Amino acid sequence: MAVTVNRARVSFNLGCKVTSSSGAVFDFSKSTGSSLRNTDGTFAFDRILALEDYSLTTAAGNLDIDLYDLGTLDVGSGPGDDNLGQSHANSAIHAILIENASSSVGDLRIDTGATGSWTGILPASATLDLDAASFIQCVFGTTGKAVADTTNHILRLSAQGGDCTINVVFFSS
Repeated sequence: MAVTVNRARVSFNLGCKVTSSSGAVFDFSKSTGSSLRNTDGTFAFDRILALEDYSLTTAAGNLDIDLYDLGTLDVGSGPGDDNLGQSHANSAIHAILIENASSSVGDLRIDTGATGSWTGILPASATLDLDAASFIQCVFGTTGKAVADTTNHILRLSAQGGDCTINVVFFSS
């Protein structure tokens, strides 16, 4: 079954207004984003995965998400199928959001030390810990960051120091 992307927008807003004791005011706002459209108007991605409010416990160990074909991950449509029940054979990730919810007790670790780790966000053998209420969002444009079936495809996540509630969303092709 073909997938048609009807609309998409990946954006990020950051703003603040601060005042010093001398009365100086700095008001800042920056917004950026992308629709991830190719030059011909079509969308660069045709697959999406949304793992929402997922309970990642320290006892469970690592959650390895296979960004190439989803492996045995089941988001409710069956193992290896996305939220629409589609199978994947991805070659690129165009946008990704990884969030450790504010309700989490522990830190969410992103780890590229595993065999076949995806190095789209971090270099090989690196880790990044996200505290509760933290997230990372990366947009890689219409070209995307490469995914390969056996060498560059595993997104390893784990709960450190306490259980986590996480959200992982990616757009791929």
